[in-house]
Amino acid sequence: MKQVKQVLAIAILATIGLNGCQQEAPTAPETKPQTFQAVIHNVELGTVPLTAVVPGSVVPDQKARIASRLMGYIKGLDVEVGEKVEQGSLLFTIDSTDIRSQIAQANSAYAQAQAALKDAKLDYDRFTQLYKDNSVSKQQYDKIRLQYSVAQENLASAKSALNQARSQLNYANVRAPFSGVVVEKMATAGDLAAPGNPIVVIENLQSLSVQTEVAGDLYAALRVGDEATVFIDGQDAPMVGTIYTLVGAANPKTRTHTVKLSLPAVKNINSGTFARISFKQGERQAMMVPQSAIVNRAGIDGVFVVQDGKAMFNMVRTGINIGDMVEIQSGLDLGDQIVLSNNASMLNGDIVEPVAAQSASEAAK
Repeated sequence: MKQVKQVLAIAILATIGLNGCQQEAPTAPETKPQTFQAVIHNVELGTVPLTAVVPGSVVPDQKARIASRLMGYIKGLDVEVGEKVEQGSLLFTIDSTDIRSQIAQANSAYAQAQAALKDAKLDYDRFTQLYKDNSVSKQQYDKIRLQYSVAQENLASAKSALNQARSQLNYANVRAPFSGVVVEKMATAGDLAAPGNPIVVIENLQSLSVQTEVAGDLYAALRVGDEATVFIDGQDAPMVGTIYTLVGAANPKTRTHTVKLSLPAVKNINSGTFARISFKQGERQAMMVPQSAIVNRAGIDGVFVVQDGKAMFNMVRTGINIGDMVEIQSGLDLGDQIVLSNNASMLNGDIVEPVAAQSASEAAK
C-alpha cells in the first residue's frame, strides 16, 4: 500500500511539470528604434597648420622713466601706483628756492648790463661826433667803439642767462609726456631729486605689444609682417599679432632672438601678462569633422556613423580645434558617413533619414 502511494505522488508531480513546460516563458520588452532626420557628412581630409608655440609677455609700446632735470627736494609727489594720468598732467614738483635765487641774480646782471650799454652808447655817440670834428684821435674813437660793442655783447649774454634761469623754473614742475598709468614710484616727497634718477615710471596701456624669445631655427623662418596667434592669460579668445621687430643679434646667454608683435586695440590687459605665441611653420593633412558631430556618452567622446541606415556610436580620439572643425586622430575612416545634427538623444540602432544641410535646424527641432 505504501508503494502505491509513492507511485501516485510521482505521477502527480510529473503531470504538474509537463503542464508547466507547456506554458511560454515571459520575455523582456524590446526597445523600438527611433527615427531621426539628420544631416549626413562624409569624413574627409582637412588641413591642419604646423605650429611652434613659445612663451612671451605683454609689453607697452610707450614706457617712460620720469626724472628731474634739476637738483632739489621733491615736493607734491601725489600720484600713486596704478593711477591713470593724462598727457600734460602734473606728476611732481621740485623745490624752486635755488632756481628763483638764480633768476634774481640773472635779472640783476641783466639790469647792470643794460645800464652799462646805455652809458657806453652815450660815450660812443659823443666820441663819434668828436671824431667827425677831428677833436679826438682815431685810436681814442676805436677804443670807445670797442667798449660799446663789448657792452652790447654783455647785454646779450646777460639776457640769455636770464632766459635760461627762467626756463629752469619750468623744469620744477614735471608733467606726464603722454597719457598712461603709473606703474612704479621710486621716491617720496622730501627725497632729493637728481638729474638722471627716475622718480616715477608710466606706461601707455592703450598701445601694447607681445615680446618673446625664439630659437635660431624658428627665427630664420620669420619675416616682418608675418602673423601669429597670441593667447593671453585672462582673455577668452586668441588674438592675431603681427611681427614688427626681429632682433638679429642673439642673446649670448640663451642663444635666442627677440621678436615683437603688435596687438590690436585691447582693454583690461596689463603689461607683464603671460602670453603664448603660436607661429605657423607649415601644414599637414588630417581627418577633420564639424564640431556638431561630436557627442558625449558616459564621459566618452564619439561620433554616430550611419551603417545601412542605422546610427552606430564610434568612440573617437580628438585632436586640435580649428574654428568649428575638430581633428579626429582615431576612431573613423575616410569616407565614413557621420551624423551632424539631431544627435543629442540618438542611440545605437536608431534609424537615420538624411536631410539637406539647409534644413538641418528644422530637423533638429
